[in-house]
Amino acid sequence: MILGAIFQDGAVLQRDMDIPVWGKAAADSVVKCEFDNTVSATRSSASGDFILYLPPHDAGGPFELKVFIPGNEDEKIICRDVMVGEVWLASGQSNMAYMLSSRLSAGFTATADEQEKLFPEMVMDPERLRMFTVEKCASGAPESSCSGQWAKAYPDKCGTMSAVAAWFALGLQYHLDVPVGIITSAWGGTIAEAWMSNQALSMIPETSGLAAAVRRSRWQDKRWGETGRQFNLYEDLGYVKKDSGNNGEAMGYAGKNFDDSQWKTMKVPGSWIKQYISGNGAVWLRQSVQIPESWAGCDLLLTGGAVDKHDISYFNGVEIGRTGKDLEVEYYNTIRSYPVPGRLVNGGQNIVAIRAFSFAHDGSVTGDWQLENQMTGEKIRLNSQWRAKAEYDWGRVDCKRGGFGPDNPNTPGILFDGMIRPLIPAAIRGVIWYQGESNADDRQNARNYRNILQNLIGDWRRQWGLPEMPFIIVQLAGYGERNNFFRESPWAELRESQRLLAKNDPHIFMGSAIDLGEESDIHPQNKKDVGKRLAMSALHHIYGCQDAVPSGPEVLKAYATADGRVKIDFARAEGLKLTSTAHTFFLTGEKGDCRAAEQLEIDDSSVIISGGNAANAVEVYYAWADFPETALYNAAGSPASSFRIGVERA
Repeated sequence: MILGAIFQDGAVLQRDMDIPVWGKAAADSVVKCEFDNTVSATRSSASGDFILYLPPHDAGGPFELKVFIPGNEDEKIICRDVMVGEVWLASGQSNMAYMLSSRLSAGFTATADEQEKLFPEMVMDPERLRMFTVEKCASGAPESSCSGQWAKAYPDKCGTMSAVAAWFALGLQYHLDVPVGIITSAWGGTIAEAWMSNQALSMIPETSGLAAAVRRSRWQDKRWGETGRQFNLYEDLGYVKKDSGNNGEAMGYAGKNFDDSQWKTMKVPGSWIKQYISGNGAVWLRQSVQIPESWAGCDLLLTGGAVDKHDISYFNGVEIGRTGKDLEVEYYNTIRSYPVPGRLVNGGQNIVAIRAFSFAHDGSVTGDWQLENQMTGEKIRLNSQWRAKAEYDWGRVDCKRGGFGPDNPNTPGILFDGMIRPLIPAAIRGVIWYQGESNADDRQNARNYRNILQNLIGDWRRQWGLPEMPFIIVQLAGYGERNNFFRESPWAELRESQRLLAKNDPHIFMGSAIDLGEESDIHPQNKKDVGKRLAMSALHHIYGCQDAVPSGPEVLKAYATADGRVKIDFARAEGLKLTSTAHTFFLTGEKGDCRAAEQLEIDDSSVIISGGNAANAVEVYYAWADFPETALYNAAGSPASSFRIGVERA
């Protein structure tokens, strides 16, 4: 007998909802399930497939879930330590997959005593906060099962959990006081179309051509028929290369006495591509650090953030650790931690060097780097300014939409088949979704995103048989060069798609991360506030907690007043305030000219714009750029979404 992947020791089942249990057993057999004094039965099909349902159950546990064929001891599975509570699916791309081991998620990875100091108002209960992380699968086949295990949120076991999902779960657990289970199914760098079924892809003009192209590829592309070789998206594209060799070490770049005074300055955390140090390829970073004489000869630990994608790290010219090789992509958010032997440590000046390598997409070094004395626990924080030089620069290598085929996660439909289909029809309360960066590559794709995501959501609702299944989406964080207005911004267009989608569907909600971004890191470190905002939205909209403020100010309408001003009304606007004097509102006139609003004032739940071209304005933009200044907040400290809205006239 085989059960669906989520049915195992330590599972969390959804409370107050019929609970489907499914799997494979002997053909044409009676299959029974016992759970907390309840018995349910069904029959397996000629191929052995079965599904049965348990009645709604109150939160609690632990319980045993027993599935068996009566009289056949070989056909029996018992799942122990099963809880009943709230279950959510967390999906999307890398910012959803990003792990808890980030320093700004230290509350989860801290000891119990440290947790109490970090947030004494919240009592973490790892036994009742659990996560099932679906292993990556892009086989190209309609999978019926997936790999993964339920894990509890103990400090030494939770580092690889999704940070956004974990903070979301903690918010629910704290306010609802029930077990919370998260099923995380996410893959970095993926487009929304990869998460839709083939049927859904065929339903709308924006994606129907992709569905047809994937079908054609099965007789046109030899990769579908190859065996014995793992297809690699990057290698098979032909223009992506592996590391061509560490020449910098031979040139002394790691050495203590090397002169790096002519190198550029790079801010860490940050992207060397965004800071114009280099394109993809290999980049060296060096920093001088003063070590106290009392530390001489002591074993140290170099810790920091992650390197996108590989690194070799050095202390005083000697390698102390490395992560990643060839065309591996999975280490972009793995926190580096390398021991420094005491024999290398001198009092006075010492050199930390990192050889970072990225073959495609972004190239960055993230986090807060420091040296820790292993004997005393004392720490020296490394400066955020590093010296940097390209060993070799390949220019910008971007391959988000490669050829279709097995193991290419951006093949339309492939992640639905490999990482969502095996979860259906699990009883879940709803979905949290953090994705969109890979669909914001140009304005048209960003505009299409509204229909694409609406279709994806409708697809999942149909597949689950839950027509009102809630989706809470993360509005993209700021990224790139700060600019208060850029009319051609694809990121602003995609945020607008997200805003309008949430506005027009009563069961889609949005938590904005627009103010939580980082200029040179597409993976902003502050996942705690993202998770908190999603939790507040769920608590308000799904669980009826009226004290939870679900979002920032939501624009309702803009209209011209009789005295030549523009008034913009907002919902969720208690305590509406402007936190910056930066120009964030822009007005366009009838001829398409666009000017910054000259004068702004708050009137209860409205913003009034006067002066300049306000009298003739036909459209208002707010925070319309890839990484804009955000100035409009409510009393809860939540930001208004960016928006574009027409000005109504009497």
